[in-house]
Amino acid sequence: MLDLSAYAVRFLEYLVLMVLFGVPLLGWYGSRRAALTDALAGWPLMGVLLVSATVGLVLTGAEVVFKTAGIMGMPVADVDRGSLGWYLLETSAGRAAMARGALLLALMFVLGWHRRRGKVEPAFPLAVALAGGALASLAWNGHAAAGEGVAGAVRLAAGLVHLLAAGGWIAAVLMFLGMLLRGKGAAGNGRLRSTHDFLRGFSTLGTIFVAALIVSGIAHYGDLTAWSLSTLVQSTYGNLLLFKLALFGGMLGLGAMHRWTLVPRLERALAGGDPSQEVRALRQSVAAEAALAILILIVVSVLGTLSPA
Repeated sequence: MLDLSAYAVRFLEYLVLMVLFGVPLLGWYGSRRAALTDALAGWPLMGVLLVSATVGLVLTGAEVVFKTAGIMGMPVADVDRGSLGWYLLETSAGRAAMARGALLLALMFVLGWHRRRGKVEPAFPLAVALAGGALASLAWNGHAAAGEGVAGAVRLAAGLVHLLAAGGWIAAVLMFLGMLLRGKGAAGNGRLRSTHDFLRGFSTLGTIFVAALIVSGIAHYGDLTAWSLSTLVQSTYGNLLLFKLALFGGMLGLGAMHRWTLVPRLERALAGGDPSQEVRALRQSVAAEAALAILILIVVSVLGTLSPA
């Protein structure tokens, strides 16, 4: 039960913090481009961020308890103040958790202050920085921060880039799915047009995310597996990593289909008449991409607990 609960907490922490980082990043990106602003209009972005920050803080606390119990070999119910203090102060993962909690509290303060002022856009840059720091701190929950010397520094840098790029991409996929679901039957009020504009305008940022994921993934996982094909084939870690790569390949294929086929079809349909068929196809494809993203996060939640050897 402890293992399943700990894995669930890890998965939810990855998901929530990636959304918390990616949503303001896309909001900031969109608010700086007039063609994309309409797609964000009416979205409860501040509410999404406040809820995500609160949930992230709760998950951080739960993770600290589970990790302490796991390291010390005791039931969760037996974890006391002394054990928690040791984990938080004497381990790198514990210190990262404290930093994450502080960043999330600061983010909640910033969001609350801007919400009282009734303005969302000015909060985006600082929210991206604080949420990015919170997401990056998850690198100390896995293997990224376990290296030494120059190779260890490269591995850590690659792990940080990988986390941030994945956060931006996964949040974008979930936001696009929400936009397409919200746009059901809404071709007449312009929502589908603004959603199309956002999908099209995201292509440059999406390319940056994909390139960063590929380069950082090669550096990070190549170092972890000592660039050994036998490790990939003969170990549980390697098999899961290959499964993750297959899922990532599926996301790449769907993303390419969106950019080069489905989004252009939607544009032509919006200009010529009834876009319902194109919208349905794009919605189903983005939903499949979101499902693959969730599966990748589940795999990552397990990979961080396994030895690459």
